[in-house]
Amino acid sequence: MITEEDFNAWLGNSVTKVVMKVLDAKREELRQQWEGGSFTDYASDTTALVNVGNLGTCKGYAFVQELTYEQLEGELDD
Repeated sequence: MITEEDFNAWLGNSVTKVVMKVLDAKREELRQQWEGGSFTDYASDTTALVNVGNLGTCKGYAFVQELTYEQLEGELDD
């Protein structure tokens, strides 16, 4: 069982802070690429698949970055 104190210690850990910065940079990079039209193709199916994949990647990054202790507890209950 992970306590709230454990969770907060993890958030405050220097390695965690660096990982969060890396995830933030990766999310921003994908945003910039999307705005620049990098995820388009001549075929609409290909464009849709690439966009869905990148959206999932961003959501995964956001999940980790925005995770709260309560959300973690809920995930562990499942």
